[in-house]
Amino acid sequence: MKILTVSTDTPDQLAKGRPKHRLGATMLSDRELAVTDRFGLRNKGIHSGPPIGAKALPVPTSLLVDADGRVLWIDQSENYQRRSDPDYVLAALREHLN
Repeated sequence: MKILTVSTDTPDQLAKGRPKHRLGATMLSDRELAVTDRFGLRNKGIHSGPPIGAKALPVPTSLLVDADGRVLWIDQSENYQRRSDPDYVLAALREHLN
């Protein structure tokens, strides 16, 4: 299993935040929203204004994708400032990976 994060943060911002998050994840920068748009996750609602240097914000989303690229589980937040509770995500991982 691999954990990837995708955000509009720059590579430098991601590197600075890495110790704070303590994730064993590959952290990817999507400043041009290519990945965000590929999954249809561009935030078009409230608080969708662009952060400094990025075109827009993505909808906060957690995805569980299998090796063939099929989405097995998705969770999206209505509030751009909120993320899924870690216990909720772990429960989904356990359900789909066992």
